[in-house]
Amino acid sequence: MNENIEIKPLPYLRIFLVIFLAVNLTGIINFPFFSEILENTKLYILCFLGFIGFLIGTLFTRTIKIKFKSNIKGRFKPKVIFVLFVLINTFSFCLIILTHYLNGGILILSATKRFGTFAITNVIVYTSIIISLIFFAERLLANKKFKIKYIIFIITQALFIISLGYRSPLIILVGGTVILFFVIRNDFQNRYKNIFTKKNLIGLLVVVMLMSYISSFRVSLKYSLTRYYKNMDITYFEDKPVLKQFIPTLALFRFDQQMVKTIIEKTENKPYYLGLAFSNFKTLLPGSQLGVRNIVGEIVGARKMPNGKPWSITPTLQGALFIDGGYFLVFFGFLLIAFLIEYIKKIMKEKKDPFSLTLYALFTINTLMCIHTGYFDLTFYIMLIIIALIKIMTYRINFSLKGFK
Repeated sequence: MNENIEIKPLPYLRIFLVIFLAVNLTGIINFPFFSEILENTKLYILCFLGFIGFLIGTLFTRTIKIKFKSNIKGRFKPKVIFVLFVLINTFSFCLIILTHYLNGGILILSATKRFGTFAITNVIVYTSIIISLIFFAERLLANKKFKIKYIIFIITQALFIISLGYRSPLIILVGGTVILFFVIRNDFQNRYKNIFTKKNLIGLLVVVMLMSYISSFRVSLKYSLTRYYKNMDITYFEDKPVLKQFIPTLALFRFDQQMVKTIIEKTENKPYYLGLAFSNFKTLLPGSQLGVRNIVGEIVGARKMPNGKPWSITPTLQGALFIDGGYFLVFFGFLLIAFLIEYIKKIMKEKKDPFSLTLYALFTINTLMCIHTGYFDLTFYIMLIIIALIKIMTYRINFSLKGFK
């Protein structure tokens, strides 16, 4: 690695705790724009346990000295990353277009067809995201400027991804790229790499507003917005046009806490003993198996989908942990996640390669998403496998490619 390259990890403890408190307290506190009062004592307790668990886990892990050994065989070849970047993304774009064609239209414009994506499309899309992150990390580590053409490519890839109707892969792509840009310090653009600035705060609010627009658009295809956001007092926003743009986000945060309250009522003193945590892996087995969010839907009494399964409900991270092990597991689960993040950070600082950096970006952005969604999706573990496979291919494949600089 170039001597001018510095790896500067995110101030992730502050970032996570601020976002965690903002998301949860916004939904817990009985603000005047909510339509009903929510009994929130136990919700505060779970929020506090998660906060303390993550704080202690982070600070404790920082005191531990860990040694890493490199056992990878072969030689690092950035040309392989470039070839995989071109081939996988080309295949991904073609597959997305084919998926739209076979479904009779662009999926995000349909009320129900966004659930009709093919498994192979999802796998290739997530593979394209991972190879893109690895490629950008390699370029920055090679002391290259993050060029305009890379930004244009990310926008193009983001539009293709969002056309499928899902936000999670879009967040992973854009969020992961931003994390890599901030973490890798080279000879270029470092003046833009200060995280806590007004511009970045405004950018974050714009992203939240964009996600709200996407959510409202999808909902409006099938439901009345006023009836759908029934936990909001819509009249409160009539003379507040700026705050009105965030109704979907505020309604989502409130709904999360309403679900956590129901989860506590249904499962307190009746833990699943990690049965929920392993349920996503059981979906790989033959037969019809319920995933994490379908099981949560069953617990809270959500309506049934056309296929007979309970509707998918996001339980929040503390809600999912509470189902599996009550108050203790909420504390211990957040502590364990903090340990893993700090451990991966140590790996990244030690190895300083595109793969450990991509792993760090993937883990940190997905953990932030888990604040709302609950446990990691199965696709998260698939992406971990993809990183390992691309790493092996990069070190083991031998070929000649002229003209790549």
